[in-house]
Amino acid sequence: MDMNDPQQVGIAFAEAVYGFTVSEGPPDPDSALGRVRAFTTKYGEEALRPEHFTAAREGRPLLP
Repeated sequence: MDMNDPQQVGIAFAEAVYGFTVSEGPPDPDSALGRVRAFTTKYGEEALRPEHFTAAREGRPLLP
């Protein structure tokens, strides 16, 4: 990390405070975001409802 780059310092600070890592690659398929993306690939974005996000965070299956 370049300590003279305010954007990189800000991202590192946010990662530390919020407990996550910013990534430019695809999410882990077993993560909540990975599961939501797999659902939308299979069923389309119009099938996605708020309860799907809750289910993904809780580790439950995402049903159409």
